[in-house]
Amino acid sequence: MNKKTSFKISFLLLFVLFATNNNHLIAQSAPGILVTPENFKKEIDLDTLYKYKIGDDPKWASVDFDDSSWRPTEADSTDNDTLLQKHEGIVWFRGKFKVDSSLAKNPFTIEILAYGAVDVYFDGKLVKKIGKVAAKKEDYKSGFSFNTTMIPVALNGQTEHLIAIRLAKFKEEEKGTIVFNGTNHEKSFGSSLYDSELALEEESDFHQKSIMLVFSTIFGVLGFFHMVLFIYYYKNRANLYYSLFSFMLFSVFFGMYLLFSGKDHDETSKILFLETIAVYTVPLFFLSILYEIFYKRLLKLFWILAALIFTALICFYSLDQKAIGIIIIVLFFIIAIVETIRVFIKAIVNKKDGARIFLFGLFFPIIGIIVLSLLSSFLESIGFAKSSDLIDKNIGPFFGYSFLLSVSLSMTFYLARDFARMNKKLLTQINEIRQLFNKTVEQDNERKKILENQNEKLEQMVVIRTDEVLRQKSEIELKNRDILDNLQYAKRIQEAILPEIKLIYRTLQDSFIIYIPKDIVSGDFYSFAQKNDRVIIAASDCTGHGVTGAFMSMIGTSLLNQIINENGVTQPAEILTDLNTGIVEALKQSEGENEVHDGMDIALCSIDLANTKLVYAGANRPLWFFKNGEMSLVKPTKSAIGGYQSSRTEEFTQHEIQLSKGDTIYLFTDGYADQFGGPEGKKMLSKRFREMLREIQNLPMNEQEKYLLSAFHKWKGGAEKVDDVLVIGVRL
Repeated sequence: MNKKTSFKISFLLLFVLFATNNNHLIAQSAPGILVTPENFKKEIDLDTLYKYKIGDDPKWASVDFDDSSWRPTEADSTDNDTLLQKHEGIVWFRGKFKVDSSLAKNPFTIEILAYGAVDVYFDGKLVKKIGKVAAKKEDYKSGFSFNTTMIPVALNGQTEHLIAIRLAKFKEEEKGTIVFNGTNHEKSFGSSLYDSELALEEESDFHQKSIMLVFSTIFGVLGFFHMVLFIYYYKNRANLYYSLFSFMLFSVFFGMYLLFSGKDHDETSKILFLETIAVYTVPLFFLSILYEIFYKRLLKLFWILAALIFTALICFYSLDQKAIGIIIIVLFFIIAIVETIRVFIKAIVNKKDGARIFLFGLFFPIIGIIVLSLLSSFLESIGFAKSSDLIDKNIGPFFGYSFLLSVSLSMTFYLARDFARMNKKLLTQINEIRQLFNKTVEQDNERKKILENQNEKLEQMVVIRTDEVLRQKSEIELKNRDILDNLQYAKRIQEAILPEIKLIYRTLQDSFIIYIPKDIVSGDFYSFAQKNDRVIIAASDCTGHGVTGAFMSMIGTSLLNQIINENGVTQPAEILTDLNTGIVEALKQSEGENEVHDGMDIALCSIDLANTKLVYAGANRPLWFFKNGEMSLVKPTKSAIGGYQSSRTEEFTQHEIQLSKGDTIYLFTDGYADQFGGPEGKKMLSKRFREMLREIQNLPMNEQEKYLLSAFHKWKGGAEKVDDVLVIGVRL
């Protein structure tokens, strides 16, 4: 979109905002206008008077110069490819008009709106220079301003007068021309004639600059104030959105203030570009305020509308797609208006806090117009026509200004009320905290007094209690020594009952037994017996550990010795069956009301050393063996010895395995694999234990023992032992 289109759209926005201020009348006449008493109090358009000639000659300003051969500007007004449009450089315009003799001594004012540089001559005399007229562009200086130039002239009693305009124009300047009507497009200037009193009114009637400055100040202060509130309490984002809304309105009004102050062509272009963006974003930020107040968040439609604005600006200023851009902007305003109405209706229906305040802000201008209209009619009916006309004249400006102010002030009132409520709530909380603090101080003082009064009693009680504690400490230490002595004695008894490891190593020369009690005594125990050429070895895990486990281990050891050595039973399944029966009878678990449910898990093997044949049976404990380097697992019977399973007659499965020289077998309890530790403090688990055994198969059994002990202590680290540990390894 080129600058010219941008200016048209921007000026349209300004025109809509200030259309109600344009109350003067324009008198249009034919060429050779006769200024009469009937029209001299109106603005008289001079644009239809002119003839023009391309070139430059100072004589053309003279009243006596014959311009009958010059071309009338009206002849070019409908042609889009005229000499004036193509020409670059200096052009002269001459226009003659007549004044009624009764007005020949009245002062008049010529109004000039120039888009380039002009020299204005009246009756042959130079009365005004606007910019610098030059034939070459490098010597030329534009005199463009958003404001018109008012030139007072004296008629000196004459009725016929001449206006001559010496104009410098260049195409590059025309590309940015702001076109207000169709008659001045070719000339690049506009002119009107006023009675001086009317001209004075035109300059001061509406005080545009003052109005723009006042409104920009109001919205600037509101924006700054609510931005400060947001900075100090950022959780209330309504202050942020209202601050941005106010800053956009500040930009609109301050931009118009700068335009009315008079800016050159380039500055006006930049200001109008920023004005366009500000005008588009005002409804967007207004909607964001409503969303934050009534929904506490921005809805998706907000981002859609923001995308529409961005797309429209791209169409206008980058893609030069004016038609598409206008369609998008119209769609944006329709959606924004409909959504605003929807939000208000829903807020009122749901009785949202603040809905009535905003509704009053929206309807106040309408109510004001109705009241002013009724007042105007009343004044006219009682004969005060001038007062009625004055009200009618200002109804339009009243609606525009009151709408902006009432909506903005209603938002300010709501946010101020919300801030006051929050402040009141904070004050209430502060008072509650102060009261609680005072109460705490009082209680603390009372406590100090009580402590001071009881200090002596407490000291006496401390002395007495200290003596009592020391006495109890001595008693506990004495009892602990007795308990430890008893445990150490129990340990010696348990070790005496267990088979000697040296005797086991003498028979099973390539083997190891890792035996680590959790406490002083252990609930795990190993068993060993030899009947002729058959070796019986077992790894057992009794219920619990410590003293309770140790009692069970002694019962288990005693029963196994009786079953194997005295009764001569060598088959593992039969041994486990007899062991289960013995535990049940020893602990009287067959009696229904007996609450003793202790038992044990066990893995038991009978090994024929001559034939390297192994027979295995297990109760919840498996057998692992490596044959030719490959690991195999023999699952146990899923039933414990004694305990909760004692009410049934158990049948333990027996497995026969043919091994070879060099094969290894492993019997163990669950203490090794259940130990917590490692870098993450987790259990070792059976999988890691199996991998460890697989890795050390090439080592002698005594080296395997050292490796497993080192690995266990390294894994455990500083963690506590969770259970007794028993691992038996045998290489045939």
